Formats: sequence, structure tokens, C-alpha cells
Amino acid sequence: MHLKDQGFKFCISPDKKQGQWLHPAVFKVMHPDWTDVTEWPTEQLVAYLTQAPQQQELFAA
Repeated sequence: MHLKDQGFKFCISPDKKQGQWLHPAVFKVMHPDWTDVTEWPTEQLVAYLTQAPQQQELFAA
């Protein structure tokens, strides 16, 4: 049986450097700032993980 079938969620840390399967209770209490990407399609996940930093503010006059 897969972790997803057991209710676990695949989550990504806010700095996007870690990802792991978390039990919903652990996710809610210990990692509330992590993003649940369990149901995301591959394209959305890739776009999320490869976003360029927002630099528009640096060049605003």
C-alpha cells in the first residue's frame, strides 16, 4: 500500500529544498508552512519548484 493510500501527504518545505511524505497530523502541527503538493500535476509541481526569484522590486525606479 502506498503512503498516499494511507492518508499521507507529500509536502515541500518553504525553501523548496526538502520534500517528504507527512502524516496529516504531523503536517498540521509541525509543518503548517509547508506546501501540500500531493495532488498537483507534474507540470504545476515543476513550475513551482523552478520559479525564478522575484526581482522586479530590485529594478523598480
